[in-house]
Parts: sequence; C-alpha cells; structure tokens
Amino acid sequence: MKALDVARHFLFLARSFDGGDTISNLKMQKMLYYAQGWHLALTSKELFDDEIEAWQYGPVVKSVYDEFRKYGKNSIDFSELDSYKQSLSDETAEFLAFIFDETSRIPAWVLVERTHQHKPYIDNYSQIKTNIIPKNEIKAFFNEQILQRSDEVRKGLGL
Repeated sequence: MKALDVARHFLFLARSFDGGDTISNLKMQKMLYYAQGWHLALTSKELFDDEIEAWQYGPVVKSVYDEFRKYGKNSIDFSELDSYKQSLSDETAEFLAFIFDETSRIPAWVLVERTHQHKPYIDNYSQIKTNIIPKNEIKAFFNEQILQRSDEVRKGLGL
C-alpha cells in the first residue's frame, strides 16, 4: 500500500465522521507517522512502503507532501477524494479509524511538538540534510509506547 492511499482514507474519515478540524498537510504528515509507527509495532508489518523522512517540522512522507503541497498551510480539500474508492480490508480500515480517532482532534502544532520528542526523529533530524527515519527505529519506539499503553491500545483495536 502507498502512503497516499492512507492519507486519502484519513480525508475520507474526516469528511465522513466529522473529525474535528480539517486536515492540513502538516497534520497529515504526523498522522501518517503515527499510523506507520503503531502498525509496525502491533503487527511487525509496514502499513505503507513509503519512507518517512525527518524534516524541520517533524516526520514527513515526501510523496504525500508533494501531492498536497499546493494547499500550503490550508486544509487539504475534500475534492482530493473525487476519484477515491475505499478498497482497504476491514482490518486495515478499522486500524486507520482508530489512528484517526487518536490523532485527528489534536492540533497540528501539538503533533509537531510531540513528534519532535520522539527518539526516531531526534536521532535522524539534521539541519544540513534530509534523513530517512529507519522503520526499525520507528517500530522500536512505538513498541515502547505499547508497553506503556498496552491495555488502552489493544482495547481500541479490538485485540
């Protein structure tokens, strides 16, 4: 699966379930990072195959950033869903609904501040060059988070 598929599903959820504030590209990037991290930790499988990079304002999936950059700081328009056809498995759709619920109501800048405190971001961010955040580091970080929140996460995912 591509990260853009996940991003469009988050937009679909925002439109369908009134997810609070709309989703900017900045916020979408953090939602994708959280989705990949939780999925790696819970299933030992990547949710999407795109790499996540450490940018100034936190983790970014460049292909998704480039797709939505035309919106600048504004919300991503729901017209991006005009050709979207939901084709996710029930399990993946349920997982993404959980991640959406966990992140959509949190302001983008709060998500930026939080991700700036995550070890995978800290260890890979450089002002000089863009670095990929290795998936094994993301997985290890979120495994630690699961240990701290295991009951809450497992209940939310129906495990």
